[in-house]
Amino acid sequence: MKIGNENLKLIHKKCEEFDRDMPTEMKLFYDVKKNSLKANYRYDLIYTNDDELLPDDLFDCWFEEVRESYL
Repeated sequence: MKIGNENLKLIHKKCEEFDRDMPTEMKLFYDVKKNSLKANYRYDLIYTNDDELLPDDLFDCWFEEVRESYL
């Protein structure tokens, strides 16, 4: 988590440096068998403050999505 948070700060810094929007969602998929990494980025607004979701809630949703895909 610490490395991921540090990397997000660096990505945000680069987005600002090149006057680009920060993605609202980034999903990384690592395939161990193929030793490959894919990334999906979204820039549209996914959640609003009206949703009253905390970062932990979003993480749990993501974790369940990934877990379900492997069952």
